[in-house]
Amino acid sequence: MKNKDTEYIYSPEEDTFLLSRIIQKYAVNNALEIGTGSGLLALELEVNNRFVVGVDLDFNALNELRISIAKKKTGSKINIICCDSASPFRGDVFDLVVFNPPYLPSEKINDTTIDGGPSGVEISKAWFKDASRILRKDGRIVFLSSSISDVNGLLDYSRKLGFKVNVLKRKQLFFEELLAIEARPI
Repeated sequence: MKNKDTEYIYSPEEDTFLLSRIIQKYAVNNALEIGTGSGLLALELEVNNRFVVGVDLDFNALNELRISIAKKKTGSKINIICCDSASPFRGDVFDLVVFNPPYLPSEKINDTTIDGGPSGVEISKAWFKDASRILRKDGRIVFLSSSISDVNGLLDYSRKLGFKVNVLKRKQLFFEELLAIEARPI
């Protein structure tokens, strides 16, 4: 049961688990997870990548990740920063940027863990734009989207920013299709 400090931390579900399986194949020097939430993806990135940063606006989420790291009782390659998206980083730093954004269409952002804006991709677009700024020229952005949001609009937006996009994996659920997507600069 969550307490009031952790009630708004996104608990890993099918979307997080799908993305976790996808990112296992990446091995780079510098990886970033935007919106780390529970930290599951940052912990997965730590396995094959030299240096990992997990960022989130929610200090409580970052504290939960810090606790998970401490429970491992081994050295960690994960650095934790409380910030909005990738705002504190200079350009051309990361080889890999990963995010599982809030993607449910919503007129108002009542729950920052699931509400993605009116078409469900407003936060995804903001994170993608920020990720594209800090990504190395041979880097990759790997993210998740859903058929219940304007995924085609998000893919078009990514292409307009100069990226080739590829759907790596699809997973059909009862009410939606999840899409794990890779984008790389053209």
